[in-house]
Amino acid sequence: MTERIEFGSKAAADSFRDEYADHLCSDDDRRLKTVAISSSAPDHVLETATIEAAAGRSERGGRGGQAEMTDHERESIDFSRTSVPHARSVKGLMIEQGVDDWLAYYDHTLSVDEHREVAKRATRDERGDRLDADTNVDDRLADLEGAQGEQCGHARDHCEDGEDEACEFLVEACGFDEDDVEALVAEAQADDPPGELYGAKNLLWRRYQIAVAEAKEAAAAINEMNDLLGESATAFRELGDRKLTKDDIDW
Repeated sequence: MTERIEFGSKAAADSFRDEYADHLCSDDDRRLKTVAISSSAPDHVLETATIEAAAGRSERGGRGGQAEMTDHERESIDFSRTSVPHARSVKGLMIEQGVDDWLAYYDHTLSVDEHREVAKRATRDERGDRLDADTNVDDRLADLEGAQGEQCGHARDHCEDGEDEACEFLVEACGFDEDDVEALVAEAQADDPPGELYGAKNLLWRRYQIAVAEAKEAAAAINEMNDLLGESATAFRELGDRKLTKDDIDW
């Protein structure tokens, strides 16, 4: 995948081009501040470009830089399709724009700078209300669905199924304390029908619902890209031949 990185100035971009000429993509345009780096370039070349570009943009007005990722964030990203510098730069940009749940909007197919438009939409969509410490577990779940989005909702489902990592994510990223999580798991286990077959069926049903929700989100994102590119909306056969847009998604 060709990596396109915008530098703070054309002079900085050309300086990088001169030093790493062997690793540039054939369609790199020296008239631009954005450098096209070949998909075969070593990781250290990409990391150097990302750091130099971020530093240059910060000097022009604080437009963000790289941010360290947590272990959970690293485990959530498929680095066979992207790079660590790319993900860290997107996180830095998203945080600079005030986006809390940056992983929910991360798209490895977009350049770092293309995420600026994504960040603008995310700040409109994301409601960062923190959960009230006096509310009960059910109220926390209701607030969670609206404020933290699908990621925390998915973590809740997996936590109810007894997955420890999902329960830890609820505590670390979604505003739950350990007592809330223990009450949630206990309630889920009390409500589950007896028998291993029923439990397996419930797990598969939850996974199906999650997959459908994620498919709809991806379809809406594709059509949003179609709109930005001036192309007609795509109808997805697997989703009932619907031309889904962001207005059709409950964020």
